[in-house]
Amino acid sequence: MSALPADEPAIDTAFMRRWLDSAATAIDRESAHLSELDSAIGDGDHGTNMRRGFLAARTEVEQQPPDTPGGVLVALGRLLISKVGGASGPLYGTLFRRAGKELGDGATVSAAQLRDGLRAGVDAVAKLGGAVPGDKTMLDALLPALDALSGALEAGEPAAA
Repeated sequence: MSALPADEPAIDTAFMRRWLDSAATAIDRESAHLSELDSAIGDGDHGTNMRRGFLAARTEVEQQPPDTPGGVLVALGRLLISKVGGASGPLYGTLFRRAGKELGDGATVSAAQLRDGLRAGVDAVAKLGGAVPGDKTMLDALLPALDALSGALEAGEPAAA
């Protein structure tokens, strides 16, 4: 049984749009560094591709705002799939589209619902990529992050922690 705080604020569409704006800004700022890291094991375009996808998603969400938090994630996922090259677009796109679909059409979601949506997204990424923990894939970063969120929620800590 979760010890979720009774006063945990609901996550609404405005919050999710602010999150997307912050994420797009951070990826834009760090795109050269992400590409540099990618060049050690790949073709060196990860930052450029993620920048293109997140900036396109931010623009679309600003111009055609979704009505729900889940809708923001679905839009992000769709744009990542269509704008980001290589394997990253489908993987990140699947993560966010599946999470958004799991959140459904509610005007707000709880932190626990967001966690469950992200879990569904991570499961979809694992299925799509055929990866398991320990394969040195994005799952090895996503799963500990989900575990930390789950632990915080179980301990009754605010989701922002």
